[in-house]
Amino acid sequence: MSDESEAWHMMPVAILAILWNLAGCADYVMTQYGVAPYLQLFTQSQAEYFTSVPAFVDGAWAVAVWGGLLGAVLLFLRVGVAPWILGFSALGMTVAAVWLIVFATPGLTEVAGYFGDAMIAGAAAMAILFYAYARQMRVAGEI
Repeated sequence: MSDESEAWHMMPVAILAILWNLAGCADYVMTQYGVAPYLQLFTQSQAEYFTSVPAFVDGAWAVAVWGGLLGAVLLFLRVGVAPWILGFSALGMTVAAVWLIVFATPGLTEVAGYFGDAMIAGAAAMAILFYAYARQMRVAGEI
């Protein structure tokens, strides 16, 4: 597409997606490596909970944050595979959120309250929205 017909919102959304996913990647790295100053932001039970999730949840979380960052960068660069990558990211975040809220014992609500539920559900919603946006831009021929 020429610059004249370019969707005005594409770059701001892509930049927002990059920043959002960078924050998710930072959270993932600091949790995985047990960065003490970061984990001290949580109660001891919350820190233990987030650092001891099952491997498949860790994997879904990794796909969510790293796939989200890659997909956001590809969206910024207008690479056609961006919706696919963001879709896998959304799937990973949704799997992690559903497991933490519904299937984990103890559940996220017991450990972090309804605020924790809202945070993880909001992260999943953002991942889905970024996927839906990228897909719409692909359908519209913007990427």
